[in-house]
Amino acid sequence: MALPAPWEDSLRDLDDRLSRQGPRTKALAPASRAGYVRDCRRVAAWLSQRGVADPRDITPSMLEAALHDIGWAPATQRRALTSLREWLVPWFERGRCPASLIDAPRAKHAPVPRLSQDDAAALADHAASLIPAAPPRSTARALAIRDRALIEVLYGSGLRRQEACDLVLSSLDFEHETLSVVGKGGYSRTVPVTEPCVDALREWINEGRSRLATMQGFTAASRARVFLSRSGAPMDGASVYRVVRRMLAALGRSGGPHLLRHAAATHLLEGPGGTGGAHLRVVQEFLGHASLATTERYTAVTTRALQKTLREAHPRG
Repeated sequence: MALPAPWEDSLRDLDDRLSRQGPRTKALAPASRAGYVRDCRRVAAWLSQRGVADPRDITPSMLEAALHDIGWAPATQRRALTSLREWLVPWFERGRCPASLIDAPRAKHAPVPRLSQDDAAALADHAASLIPAAPPRSTARALAIRDRALIEVLYGSGLRRQEACDLVLSSLDFEHETLSVVGKGGYSRTVPVTEPCVDALREWINEGRSRLATMQGFTAASRARVFLSRSGAPMDGASVYRVVRRMLAALGRSGGPHLLRHAAATHLLEGPGGTGGAHLRVVQEFLGHASLATTERYTAVTTRALQKTLREAHPRG
């Protein structure tokens, strides 16, 4: 829906500034840019419908009313405020941007489902058990080998599913048992891998991948990628999700790749058998989190699990 000229002009200006990158060290991804403009357009429409004629007339109380009435969840409001600041800062004197004068609501994070260390071991064992059942030198065997390697990478190195999709062969260093990952925002990090993960990746590259590389979908884009689809094309996020969901469902669990990433973090913090866990800063680096606060969400889940154990096992629990 088109808005009155002052609003449309300001939104076009926002989109133009975002496309030129502005003061950022890295340009926004197209999807992020579209999200910024979409949030601002929603607020602009709300204000325009209530008689506000120009973005320069916006006050903090107007924005608070808009955010509340639109019905966004606290986390969405926090994201929208980032967009609104980007939009409105140029239209106000320094320090007077109404979006900067509003306190962002505290996000309420729902508890993340938990996968125990025994559950994770059972999942890896299940993935490995599917390989011998497949006919030798068949596509089914190649896919089973791939799926086991995928589970080991997602759990053993705590990768995001898109990071697993983007893995290239040159990023694997079996000698030092590490892999290089390009994560959110284009930031790269080196991640250690477990010995079972190294074994699974070797088997995949030496046997399974070579089978799928003969398929019709194998292209120049496939040559560098570690994980391939049934057709030989680079594996995408939806395919990764389906593989993990199917493996978890076989064990009576629901969830996707993020459940394995979360498990990798909590199990690092707990340590084997609940002792000798890693420092939170180490886990932050391992996961590629820009903020320690994000990593602390995993600590909270671990604490809840310990409290549950205490209540169930302690004589005075």
